Order: sequence, then structure tokens, then C-alpha cells
Amino acid sequence: QGFGWASTYESGMAGHTITSGIEGAWTPTPTTWDMSYFETLFGFEWELTKSPAGAHQWKPKGDAGRSVPDAHTPGVFHQPMMTTADLALRFDPAYEKISRDFMANPQKFADAFARAWFKLTHRDMGPRARYLGKLVPKEVLIWQDPVPAVDHPLVDSADIATLKSKVLASGLTIPQLVATAWA
Repeated sequence: QGFGWASTYESGMAGHTITSGIEGAWTPTPTTWDMSYFETLFGFEWELTKSPAGAHQWKPKGDAGRSVPDAHTPGVFHQPMMTTADLALRFDPAYEKISRDFMANPQKFADAFARAWFKLTHRDMGPRARYLGKLVPKEVLIWQDPVPAVDHPLVDSADIATLKSKVLASGLTIPQLVATAWA
């Protein structure tokens, strides 16, 4: 339909594709789950550069780290890139401590990432009772807004009929009832 990224950089296709302006891969294995993000982050000294789209981003100093395979041309390799937010994970003392711990403990990182991803993709699904499948965590997570167990009698059809008759006998007009319902 032609609604994709409209790029005016050279041909705008393949190696000339521009997306958000932050261009490049963070690791030499961008489609593989591994620890190369942290290895890359801590493995190089970084210098500020501009992407082909003109966005500020960081690359290893000089010509170091040419290990990222080109997405379109076999045998061509590029330097990895990082954003300023990525480098904060290395240069901010509190985040560096966490990042180095994750790099040294891949299982701890995998667990933290899995929990964050699960929260991101399930946050608005409602109570745990709506979850399906064998991968539902057994642990009740605080962000799941647990619905308390019912410890009182529920209304039945007789209660509903009584409530309806009381509302209708209140003398309120339809607009007043609607305004109350939407208040």
C-alpha cells in the first residue's frame, strides 16, 4: 500500500533504508538471544557519530568492532551502534553495577528479561483467571492486580429485581439516571 517508511536517502531501499534515524545493530548477532549486547557495550570505547539519517548515536572508536553482518550483502560487516540510553547502562554507576551483574550472570538476566517481557505483553489482560496455557507463571505477581477471592454472598436475580424496582420508583428521569450512571 506504500505506507511504509518513506525514505529519501539514496535509493531508499535495502542498504539505503532509513527507519527511525537510529540506524544499525547493537550486536553482531542481532537476531540471536545471547549476551553479545553486554559484551559489545563493555567491550569498546565509544565515540559520538551521526547515522545516515542524521541522528546522534555512538560507535566504537575508530574502525574497531566491524563485526555486524550487513542485512543485505553477505561478507560486508559494520560497526555496532549504541544510543545514549544504552551507554547510560555502562557509564551511570548504578546502572553499570546492574549491567555487569547481568553480563556475569546470564540466567539472572534471562529471568529478569522474561519477567519484564511477560509484564509488557500481559499487563492489560485482566485477572490471572484469564491466562491460558502451560506457561502461565505459578507465582502471583503484584502488577497483575489480583482480584480478591469472594468472601461475601453475591447478588442473585431476586436482588437485581429489587434494585431495579427501587431505581425505577426513585422518580428520577432517564437523563438523570444516565448522568448518574456516567458520573
